[in-house]
Amino acid sequence: AGGVVFLPVLTMKNIEAHEAVAFAASTQMIGVGIFAPMGWMSRDPTVLMPSFLKPMFPFALAGLLFSYLVTPLEKEDEVLLAFTIFVICLAIYIIKGLVTSQLDTSQNDSSEEKKNENSSQSTEEVVEDEESAEGYGTMSTTAPVVERQMSKAERRNIVFTPKLFTIYAVCCFLGGMLCGWIGIGVEKVTFFLLTYFHKVDVIAAGLSSITMTGWLSFFAFLLHAVCTPEDEGFGPHLTCGLKDELNPGGHVFGKVPYELWLSVLPGVLIGSLIGPAVNAAVGPRNIMIIFVGFLFFDATYNIYNLA
Repeated sequence: AGGVVFLPVLTMKNIEAHEAVAFAASTQMIGVGIFAPMGWMSRDPTVLMPSFLKPMFPFALAGLLFSYLVTPLEKEDEVLLAFTIFVICLAIYIIKGLVTSQLDTSQNDSSEEKKNENSSQSTEEVVEDEESAEGYGTMSTTAPVVERQMSKAERRNIVFTPKLFTIYAVCCFLGGMLCGWIGIGVEKVTFFLLTYFHKVDVIAAGLSSITMTGWLSFFAFLLHAVCTPEDEGFGPHLTCGLKDELNPGGHVFGKVPYELWLSVLPGVLIGSLIGPAVNAAVGPRNIMIIFVGFLFFDATYNIYNLA
């Protein structure tokens, strides 16, 4: 999601971290909540996974609301520290996945489907040989057993066991809290879950995950728009959260920078439209490598500021 870019870039321009989070929420609401899914689904309608989004979004939303209204990060340094720790962990996971080939960075299903067809044919031949052997009163004990690998489309149809449902639900709740604190988070958590437990390809896992972030960002945008302190921009300045010494009004820190937000929306639209073509030209694996480089840049810059 764009927040991984917005927060460090805006803080470089001396924009306060909470305001950068508000900007990320308002931009992601449009960019990855609407434009990106439309652009990708025009090329491949199966790339968005409702079997994952429908049951898990409520847990992520609950985490988002909890972080905003009950456990907000009220100091700017806390936001930057949480963001830095998060991007370092994410970079380590992606590097591990690329080195060990754990992440499926393929762009199409042709090679995989061909492999599955050959595997299925081998399995059928083994079964036929065993049945023939039974007919003659003998049974081959050395016949190989070949398991059919799941296709990319089958892996995109998420089926939860009770254990996995619990793991996903808890992680989505925690990821939603991260979104409330630093503007991003749940999409990286769910990307890990989908690629690790269900072996979903990085394109479908990435798009479905950032779409969830876009939907969460709509609610984050509303909170920043209507619950900011009275000295921070427009809005009814409602009391939405718990009151304490640092936040006696129970407000949500970080006003939405509307002028900046509106000025970047054309670029967000263009980026969302050309994103699939750029991904096809550069390749998912190379995109992930570039992304890791940017994550380390984020972390280094934030560590420098915090020090």
